[in-house]
Amino acid sequence: MSEQQVNLEDIKGVKSEGIDLNKFHKKNVKIESADVIQVPSTYTPFIEGSDKEHLKQWVLKVSSAVLETVGEGEGKIEFRASELFNLLQDEKGNLTGFPAGDKSNLGKFCKDLRVDLTKVENLKILQDYLKGKEATVKAYDKDVEVDGKNFQRTYLKFLY
Repeated sequence: MSEQQVNLEDIKGVKSEGIDLNKFHKKNVKIESADVIQVPSTYTPFIEGSDKEHLKQWVLKVSSAVLETVGEGEGKIEFRASELFNLLQDEKGNLTGFPAGDKSNLGKFCKDLRVDLTKVENLKILQDYLKGKEATVKAYDKDVEVDGKNFQRTYLKFLY
């Protein structure tokens, strides 16, 4: 191993290229996936026998194709629009259905995509209907706290 002498006064700051996710606002994109997953929630009942841990919430996670990629390999970050739509579950956390009403967020989203939920027989068919549809991206800024410091981050979801 060799040692190099470096004059620290010669080392200047380098401004990295940031990604302005706002450039995707109101762009039409294809929906790539519509997956049924569970996510942590503070709005679901507590797990039986616990007064601190909530049941996970069943959601339909709708995601666009990748809009932007930064880096490669393990450090690669992919940016895509995504949205979580709550599904219906019973008090024991069993998935029981999906909201098919016009006033639900899923109903509004589907109406915007011209998917008639009254004709969708089950969740599997809904997933199939959504994949490949075109949706409009909404870019929005949100204040987040990281290590006690506040930052503004841009997120991508769907406009409906």
